Amino acid sequence: MQRRWAIALILASGLLAQTPPPAPPPVPAQVPAPEVKPVEVKPEAPAAPKPEEVKPADVKAAEAKPFDQLRPTQRKLAYTLHRAALSAHELGVYRSHPRAIEVRETLKALVNAKLDIPEKASAVLPAVEAYLGKVRANHGLYDADGKKLLFEGTWKDLQAAARAAAKTGPKGLEPRLAKIKGLLLDPKVDATAPSWAEPEAPAKGKKAKAAKGPKAPEGFSEQKAITALWVKRAQAWIENTPQEVEIKGEKKTRRLPDAVQTKALNDLAAWLDKDDLDLLRDPGFGWLDLRRLGATPGAGLLAKAGDITAAKAPEGAVGELNLLPTFEPVVGESKFSKGEEKRTVLAEVKQGPVPATLADQFAAFEKQGHSREIEVK
Repeated sequence: MQRRWAIALILASGLLAQTPPPAPPPVPAQVPAPEVKPVEVKPEAPAAPKPEEVKPADVKAAEAKPFDQLRPTQRKLAYTLHRAALSAHELGVYRSHPRAIEVRETLKALVNAKLDIPEKASAVLPAVEAYLGKVRANHGLYDADGKKLLFEGTWKDLQAAARAAAKTGPKGLEPRLAKIKGLLLDPKVDATAPSWAEPEAPAKGKKAKAAKGPKAPEGFSEQKAITALWVKRAQAWIENTPQEVEIKGEKKTRRLPDAVQTKALNDLAAWLDKDDLDLLRDPGFGWLDLRRLGATPGAGLLAKAGDITAAKAPEGAVGELNLLPTFEPVVGESKFSKGEEKRTVLAEVKQGPVPATLADQFAAFEKQGHSREIEVK
């Protein structure tokens, strides 16, 4: 019973290999009818479907996507857990470097201004896009071996592109780029990933001042709150399962929220309530990476809740992030709305198409990862 929710969520990702639907049962051989004279049929009159061409209900059900076969509550749980995983992934980017988000957003702004940059000054943009791709693939400013990612271009070219964009497009890109110049181009600036541990106190008798401890990255607290919000929303859709309870000394079976799911989400919520620096120093934080959470990141976050909250660091290679299907939430008006005050709630979730490229997927994930809103079309 405890594994039922995990199986349901894995189905919800829609990333299982889509096995072809079973073929309909063979149609019995038809006895040829006696030959009759052909009758002229008007083109406007469609031929009636043959009985054997009508697919039985069980065949249609087998052809449906695994996600569509889940109950509405299971689909809503899958969606809210997916959003929690996306926001947790963004939380992990802050950990890679205090200014990792600043670097990424500044370069994105330069790429988005490409229409305002003349061809001569835009020669640096492919290098900018390539660097952004590395940052996204490595979940920050350092690769899997801890080596800092360097921009394969020049400051002069970046400066020229920013100045050209300012003539007809966005202003202020040049000073923003100047602030991250060393991180992009100088291998000596923050050559290794930052340590969030407290610095060692100086030995007794020495006059040297104790080194100041690190500060949590700007925006980290806000992102932590977004992650906690989606974890809390997921708690509302925990699967009900038959459980034995004692009522007035008599044991009875009741359908109650699954105990395993409840504990996992409660533990995650309590873990996210830690002080920022305590959270950044926690070895379990290493799981907040879509590459670690697998092809079903929402289900992965729930399944790994025990390791995360027990400060158990992940082991082995991080793997690669593949293209994942999208979720299309549908909102409706809450039945508890009062008067003119309308409140929308998550009414349904559908599975959308897989993004065309990883770049498209990252753009959508980054937007959703920083948002508290249920994104609807």
